[in-house]
Amino acid sequence: MPWVRLDDHFPSHRKVAMLSDRAFRLHVSALCWCAANLTDGHVGDRELRLVAHVRGMTATARQLEDAGLWKRVDDGWVLHDFHDYQPTADHVRAERERNAARQRRFRERRTADTDTTTAPDEEPRNAVTPGVTNAVSHPVTNSAPTRTRPVPVPGSIPSGIEPSPLRPPERKADASGVPPFAQALADQLAAAGCHLQWRTDSADREALREHLDRVPVARLVDAARRAWNPDRPPRSIRYLIKVWDATPAAPAGAPDHPAPAPAVDRQQQASDDLFDRAMARARARMAAHPTDTPPEEPRALTA
Repeated sequence: MPWVRLDDHFPSHRKVAMLSDRAFRLHVSALCWCAANLTDGHVGDRELRLVAHVRGMTATARQLEDAGLWKRVDDGWVLHDFHDYQPTADHVRAERERNAARQRRFRERRTADTDTTTAPDEEPRNAVTPGVTNAVSHPVTNSAPTRTRPVPVPGSIPSGIEPSPLRPPERKADASGVPPFAQALADQLAAAGCHLQWRTDSADREALREHLDRVPVARLVDAARRAWNPDRPPRSIRYLIKVWDATPAAPAGAPDHPAPAPAVDRQQQASDDLFDRAMARARARMAAHPTDTPPEEPRALTA
């Protein structure tokens, strides 16, 4: 049967820690139910009562929706990010078929080895030959029936038996520790000279997802570059996660980089300032010394 994989920080995650006891029980029971029935994280409306025995099932399911752990669909609910930690139904079925084939081949090999060891018309013998007079040409022997192929021990074939229930199988992680959804961010940080370790837990990965959803990658890299201290560089990605917490969100259609301010021609600006000051001085002189000559009256045009 498949295993349910839970991170060791699962109960203390901010989405889980705020749940009520009934909502926590329903969510964990739904994880086990979906893994056992190979539903790929889907719980139907009619199947909800089979998942757990708690009061107010529908209201409890709404609490999980509000917490962001469940998502409402047409015919039920889907557990959020189920396949980030749990294998798909197709993967489990394929693994079961491979295990069954390995066990079948092992039983066939063991049966074949037993048949070739002892023939039906002769008995096994384990005796010492009596020729001891000539130690050179007739040494003492203690012959036993030899097997054409060694019999494998069931315990020595890890793939032929079910894994131990004390240690469920784990998915292989990337050697660098970078989550797959953050690979583009890691590449651009490395290109910008921000080299650090990517040791993350479930809370860190959730925070990275939220930052990538609300801020373009280029803006995250720009914020990291401004906060980077080359004399005392940070050692973990958690430092940049705290920096990105203060980065304002960008709308969905916003460009990766903020629009630059229009360039100012400094020489033209200096000329305009000199002209404005000269006009101000001229107005001041005209106000201090008004002219006594009345303006000429307009003359009529004559033929």
